[in-house]
Amino acid sequence: MVLAGDFVAGGVGELAEVLGLFAEFTGPKIMVAGNHDLWIGGPPFETWTRYEGAIADAAAEQGFHYVDGGPLIVDDVAFVGGMGWYDYSSRQSAEPVADVRVTPVGVSYKADAVASFRAVPDRGEMSWDQLQASDYAHKGMVWQVAGGTHAAVWNDGIYIDWGRSDEEMTEYFVEKIRSQIAEVAGKANRVVGVTHFVPFAEFAEDDSHEVKRAMARAYLGSARMGEALREAENLRVAIFGHRHRQEVREVDGIVAADASIARDEERPLLLTLPD
Repeated sequence: MVLAGDFVAGGVGELAEVLGLFAEFTGPKIMVAGNHDLWIGGPPFETWTRYEGAIADAAAEQGFHYVDGGPLIVDDVAFVGGMGWYDYSSRQSAEPVADVRVTPVGVSYKADAVASFRAVPDRGEMSWDQLQASDYAHKGMVWQVAGGTHAAVWNDGIYIDWGRSDEEMTEYFVEKIRSQIAEVAGKANRVVGVTHFVPFAEFAEDDSHEVKRAMARAYLGSARMGEALREAENLRVAIFGHRHRQEVREVDGIVAADASIARDEERPLLLTLPD
């Protein structure tokens, strides 16, 4: 059984309760964290402590192998990966709404409001096609359309603090994948990649006509993770989540599965591992 993250948006105690629901499952239990699992409701935002310590401990206590801590070999199958991150490479280039004017803004925690907003130096109001990849690093956007003012935030900017840029965190997880692949080389006949964030550009959603959804696409994941996974010559399956929309398709001969369960009609996937 593989769980691909986003179990809770609260404390580690709640995460342990969720994982405990699978106590009677007798096969190998494997998981990665999701960004929601890292959200801390208020300062101090000790993200690394949550990621490397508290979540790992909760996984072990509930009998799960935490892939973020290292690979696992079951019979002739190696499970490699880690949560992953995003580098804005999947951002939507097409204008979501005609003539929309947007302003990138920085966001941070504020106890009595959704977020504290701050201006970004030298980045004022602009058209959608003037947005640069670096604008998404600030995790907030204000826009004008049809005479109204609207705002959206990407909550990682409020509740997560790696102390590193998103590009640096993407590189961190890419190297984690490569290191795990090297560790299992020659020890397994088949490899399964497990991440939370999306490793294949093929899973980017169609262009949205909603500004908030168009903004969110920048945080989908990174194709660099998929490139790293493909370095395993015997990669057969890649499992991930994050999009909250279940889908299975073949990508370059690999069974790629968004294993999200976010709708009433969605059920756990049963995947057959190709030879």
